Amino acid sequence: MMKYKILIVEDEPEIVKLIQNRLDKNIYDVSVVYSGDEALKLIQIEHFDLLSLDIMLPSVDGLTLCNEARKRYKDSLIVIVSALDIDEKKEKAYELGADDYIAKPFSPKMVALKISSLLKRRSELRYDDKVSYATIQQHKDLKRFYIENHPLSLTVSEYTIFETLFLTPQKVFSKEDLSQILYNNDIGNIDKKGIGTHIYQLRKKIAQYSDKEIIKTVRNMGYTLYED
Repeated sequence: MMKYKILIVEDEPEIVKLIQNRLDKNIYDVSVVYSGDEALKLIQIEHFDLLSLDIMLPSVDGLTLCNEARKRYKDSLIVIVSALDIDEKKEKAYELGADDYIAKPFSPKMVALKISSLLKRRSELRYDDKVSYATIQQHKDLKRFYIENHPLSLTVSEYTIFETLFLTPQKVFSKEDLSQILYNNDIGNIDKKGIGTHIYQLRKKIAQYSDKEIIKTVRNMGYTLYED
C-alpha cells in the first residue's frame, strides 16, 4: 500500500507529537522539522502530498514556505496552522495557495481529521488519464510518477524531463532537445550540464525502487526511456 507523504513544520514538539499520534502510520509517512530553514531545504528536494505549516517559525515563516512549496509543487495540499486568527493572514495564505487555515488554539485531533479529509478527497480524483509503461505509472491529474507503485519525489524540472522521455519511450532526446523543452524553446538558454545533472538525479531516485536501467544513454546522441 502506498503511503501519503506528509511534512509537519511546527516549532512546538508537544503539538507535533499529539498530531502524529492521531495519524495512522500504515497510511501516512510523516516527516517533521522544527524550523523554517530546515523545511525550506527539504521541500526543495522532496515532494510531499500534504504540508502542515505553522506561520510563526524561526528563520523562515510559514507563508514564505507556502509560497515556495506552491511554486514547486502544484499538486501538494497545504494547511496553514497559526495563532494569528485574523482575516489579513488568512487572505494572504489563500492567495499564496493554501488549501486550509487552522487557527490556534486547536484540537490536534481536529488537525489530524482535516489532514485525513483533504487527502481522502484528493485520492477520490478521477484517474481517467492514468498512463502506464512497463513498471512506470503516471498520474497526470496529480503530476506524479510511480515506479513499481512507489512514488517518485521529483522537482518540477525532473518531472518535465521524465515526462518527455516517458510519453515517447525508445525515442532518443539530445541534451539540446530536453533543454529546449525545459526552457520553452529558448534557444539562448541551452544548458547541457544542467540536463546531465537532472538525468543523474532522476536515475538516482529511480534506483531506490528499481534495479533496471530505465533511462538509457545513447552514445553521442542523448537519452531514451526503455525498460527491458
